[in-house]
Amino acid sequence: MRSKTKPLGFIGKYDPQLFWSTLVLVAGITLWGIYGEESFSKAMSSAQSWISVKFGWSFMLSVSLFILFLGYMAFSKYGDIPLGQDGELPEFSYSSWIAMLFSCGIGIGFIFWGVAEPLYHYMSPPYLAAKATPGAAPVALQVSLLHWGIHGWACYAVAGLAIAYTTYRLKLPLSIANSLYGVLGDKAQGFWGKLVDFLAAFATIAGIATSLGMGLMSIRFGIKHVFHVELGTTGLVVVTLILVCGYTISAVSGLNRGIKILSNINMVLAFLVLMFFLLAGPTVFLLNLMVDSVGEYFQNFIFMSFWTDPMAQVSEGKWLGWWTVFYWCWWIAWGPFVGGFVARISRGRTIREFIFGVVFVPLVITIIWFNVVGGTALNAEITGTLEMYKAISADAGSGIFTLLTQYPLGSLVSVVVFFNLIIFLITSADSAAFFVGMIISGGELEPSTPIKLIFGGLIGSITAVLLITGGLKALQTASIVAALPFMFVMIFMMISVYVLLKKENKKQTNQ
Repeated sequence: MRSKTKPLGFIGKYDPQLFWSTLVLVAGITLWGIYGEESFSKAMSSAQSWISVKFGWSFMLSVSLFILFLGYMAFSKYGDIPLGQDGELPEFSYSSWIAMLFSCGIGIGFIFWGVAEPLYHYMSPPYLAAKATPGAAPVALQVSLLHWGIHGWACYAVAGLAIAYTTYRLKLPLSIANSLYGVLGDKAQGFWGKLVDFLAAFATIAGIATSLGMGLMSIRFGIKHVFHVELGTTGLVVVTLILVCGYTISAVSGLNRGIKILSNINMVLAFLVLMFFLLAGPTVFLLNLMVDSVGEYFQNFIFMSFWTDPMAQVSEGKWLGWWTVFYWCWWIAWGPFVGGFVARISRGRTIREFIFGVVFVPLVITIIWFNVVGGTALNAEITGTLEMYKAISADAGSGIFTLLTQYPLGSLVSVVVFFNLIIFLITSADSAAFFVGMIISGGELEPSTPIKLIFGGLIGSITAVLLITGGLKALQTASIVAALPFMFVMIFMMISVYVLLKKENKKQTNQ
C-alpha cells in the first residue's frame, strides 16, 4: 500500500507522476492566468457560477451531513478509539496542537474578514432583514458565525479524521488516496487514488497562493498605515520574496521548531489584539452582542444549514452563491490540505478528542473574535464614529487598521496586528508546502527539504506573478472549482472511515 516512489538526485523520494503532473498543471494554469487573463477569468467564473447554481443544494446538504457524521462518531462507541496505536501518547501538547491547526486552518482569514464580513452583511443582510438597521447587526454576526463556525471546521474534521485514522491506526502512508482505503481497498493506489492526490495538491497550491495574495493586500495597507510607505509593484515583489523565505525556512525547520513555535506566537499576538478591542472598545455592547449572537446562531442553526433560498427572494438568489455556497466550496476545496495537515499533527488523539478539538474549540474562538473585532467595527459604523463600510469597500485589507485609528494606542496595536498578519501568512503557507511535500513524496511524514523548497518557492512565485498581472481572483476561482469533485471524495471518506471502524470493532469483539 505504499506509493511507488523513487529517489531523484538531491530531492530524495518522490512520486514522479504526482510531482510532474502537479508542476505541469500549476505552470499551465499560471501561464493562462498571465497571458490570457480575460479568458481565464471568464472560464473560471462561468465554472464557479454553474457549480453554485446547479449544485448549491448539494453543498448545503453535504456539509450538514458532515456535521451529523461527526456528531455520531464523537458520541458513539468509536469515540474512544485512538488515532494511533493503543497506548500511544499525543505527539504535541494540547495548546500547540490547537495553535497549529488554527493557524493552518484560518490563517489570514480572521484578520481580513473579522472586520469586513460583519459589515458586508450589515449593509446587505439575507433572510429579508432590512439593511443598516438595528435588526441587521445580529443577523450580520449570526451569518459570520455560520460561515466560520461548525460547518467549515466540520469539512476539515471529516478529511482529517479519515487521513489520521488510516495513517496512524492502519499504518498506511499519509495521503488523500489512502483515506479512501475502506471503499477502494488496494485500488486506493490506482488511478482514482492518484487523481484525488493530484487534485488535492493543485487545490492546495492554488488556494494558498490566493490567500497569500489576499494577505499581501492587507500587508500593503499595513505598511502604508504603520510605516507611511506606499508600496509599488517592486516593493510588493520584495515583500513577497521575504515572505517566501520566511515560510520556506519555517517549513524546512520541521513541525517541532518552525511551524509549532510560530503558531504559538501567533495565538499570543491574536489574544493580545482581541483583549485590546474588548477592553478599549465598547465593552458592554460587545458582551451583550456576543450573548445575543450566540443565541441567534444556535437558535437558527438548522434553518441556516438548509436554507437554499428556493424562491430567490434575496438579490434574485445571488446572495447564497456569493456567500454561503461559496464558503462551503472554499472549505471543501481546502479540506484535503488542512485535513491532511491536521491529521499529521493529531497522532495519539482519540476520535472524540479530535472532533471536539478540531470543531468546537475553533468555534469558541470564532464566536469571541467575530463578536469582539467585528462587533467593534459594527459599533463604529452604527454610531458614526468611523465610516467603516466605506473603508472596506475602498480596500478590504484596510479594515482592522482603520478600526484602530479611533484609539489612543491604536498605532502601537497596529504594529502588533501587522506582525500577526505576517506570521499568519507564514504559518499557512509553510503548512501548505509541508502538506504538498508529504503528498508528492508518497506519504512521508517528514518530506525532504528540497521537496519543501521546490513547492514553497512555487507557491510564492505564483502569488507574486499573479498579484502583479491581476490573475489571483481567477486562480482562487479555479481552486474553488475543485470543490465539486472533493465534495464526493469527502462523502466517500465518511463511508470509508465507518467501514474501517466497523471492521475493527468486529475484529476486537471476536477476539
